[in-house]
Amino acid sequence: MRRNREQYVFGGAMVLALVISLAPAFSQAAEWVHEGMAEEGKFTAGFRVGPSFTTQSAGVSTAGPALNFQGMYGLNKWFRLGMMLEWESHGIDGPRSGSVDTITLLPVNLEYRPGHFGNFIPYFTTGLGVNINTKDVKDTFAWRIGGGIDYALTNLVQGAPKGLMLNMEAAWKRNHPDSDGSTMGLLFGVRHTF
Repeated sequence: MRRNREQYVFGGAMVLALVISLAPAFSQAAEWVHEGMAEEGKFTAGFRVGPSFTTQSAGVSTAGPALNFQGMYGLNKWFRLGMMLEWESHGIDGPRSGSVDTITLLPVNLEYRPGHFGNFIPYFTTGLGVNINTKDVKDTFAWRIGGGIDYALTNLVQGAPKGLMLNMEAAWKRNHPDSDGSTMGLLFGVRHTF
């Protein structure tokens, strides 16, 4: 388990180094435009998948899969409000076998979209709800906070539907049943605004 954790830390450091090295190229290619990008009065639906990593050693394995669905509505040009449903699974370390699955329901999820760098649209998100845990692990209060980037698919494919975005998001989620079961997720997928 320690070796896996070291590999994930090394992989994360490599991704961070790559992002930092590419940052000057992005800043020269596009300048920050401070204008709301939430598209008031429009609905957004999203589907993402990716790895989920536990933040503490709580008797579950370090990495597991995550699956995320969301629906949002543009309140004004700065904010979207909606809900999110997320599933993740982590193997159990020790004498018990199997896995702990967590379904997180966030009926209140807020997204702030302050502007864009060229075609890249960053955002910040936070939500409140409940973690529903399996394997006799009690359900807990959920708080999720993260940030992500949308990129319009029409920039890559001419005939792509307008409003279809490639999406990447990193988020931390609180889950404290008997010990710290909080996780960091890295999600990749699509979101469509219509």
